[in-house]
Amino acid sequence: MADLSDFNDLAGRAGAGAVAEQIAEAIATHQADGKKPTKRNGASRGPASSMYVPGDPEEYRGNRLLLQRASDIAPQPIQWLWPQKIALGKLTLIAGDPGLGKSMLTASLAAHVSTGRGWPAGGGACPIGDTLFVSAEDDPADTIRPRLDAAGADPRRVHIVTGVDSTDTKGNPERRLLSLKRDLAAIVEGVRSLSGCRLIVIDPVSAYMDGADSHNNAEVRGLLAPLSELAREIGAAIVAVTHLNKGAGGSALYRATGSLAFVAAARAAFLVTRDKGDPDRRLFLPLKNNLANDANGMAYAILETKGVPFVSWEDAPVSISADDALGRPEEADHENTLADAAEEWLRDVLAGGPVKSDDVKQHAKDAGYSWSTIRRAQAAIGIKPKRTGGAGAEGRWTWSLPEGEESNQMPLMPIE
Repeated sequence: MADLSDFNDLAGRAGAGAVAEQIAEAIATHQADGKKPTKRNGASRGPASSMYVPGDPEEYRGNRLLLQRASDIAPQPIQWLWPQKIALGKLTLIAGDPGLGKSMLTASLAAHVSTGRGWPAGGGACPIGDTLFVSAEDDPADTIRPRLDAAGADPRRVHIVTGVDSTDTKGNPERRLLSLKRDLAAIVEGVRSLSGCRLIVIDPVSAYMDGADSHNNAEVRGLLAPLSELAREIGAAIVAVTHLNKGAGGSALYRATGSLAFVAAARAAFLVTRDKGDPDRRLFLPLKNNLANDANGMAYAILETKGVPFVSWEDAPVSISADDALGRPEEADHENTLADAAEEWLRDVLAGGPVKSDDVKQHAKDAGYSWSTIRRAQAAIGIKPKRTGGAGAEGRWTWSLPEGEESNQMPLMPIE
């Protein structure tokens, strides 16, 4: 038994207890003499904190867990930008269809922060501070600044990111769009140069993913985890804006464009939608809130001053849920609605060019579509899979939009 180095073999022959015994023996030996445990079958078992596990790559064997005793952690209350809604030091997501005033809403948030005026409907005090605005869809001069003025913001406390000075792959200077992959350190530096940043707006978050696949859960998590850590480090609320997909049925949580990891990474998420009973009324409703038990939403209208639109909040909260506001399709229409949504989703996935069929299948699974639904959408659009690379093991099937439907969007990154 002592000669076995494969824990699976050992467990199969002698049971899990024998594995535990061997591990305990190695740890005890190491602790007793401060030396590395003896080799077994020629493989050094290393120190207890980097114990050899058969099949574990060499470069991972020195990895160690970082442990912190709970009793050594001082409890801290949640700090709020907007009490019970948007927390400082956390990532918040706002999702909605185009044309509903999401960018005007973020201008309103910046106005509250820059002046310290209280939140609407008795929503509590707002800490005064600076806002960092990252916006790819609106021009700073003719759109963002006028909307900030219309919202009553102090423009001296709002700072708009217009690009990043960097170097290209050849070492030449370049000015480019901010990247959430490459520029977190630059964001920290920029924030620390301000007197007291309380809010960072990223609108839309998909514009700054630097080629990451927005339909891939792992890639989205890899991008948003450092962003969440950044929020915690600088103590500012990060509000990321995204669009809605055309899915129907099920929870409103699944309507945020791209991977569900967007909603999962955010500590709070809100839906912006039109009131079905009043086309001029907009609803700002909670999709999720991991930090507070707040089920109430808000309502607002888009008014104008000197031809510039701004958000006018109502004086009372609303209790309608996001699911009810979006509405569920009638059962008889559900299949047709789902088919339309799947077609639009598939066009979005293939908009940047050919995608491996295995990747399409994984994206569909992540988005909550069955493979049979996607196959029907494929046939409806007229997508004809093509095999590239020959008929052998190196060949692969790819999906592409029919000629004439391609766009200039950046292609999706492959799933590893």
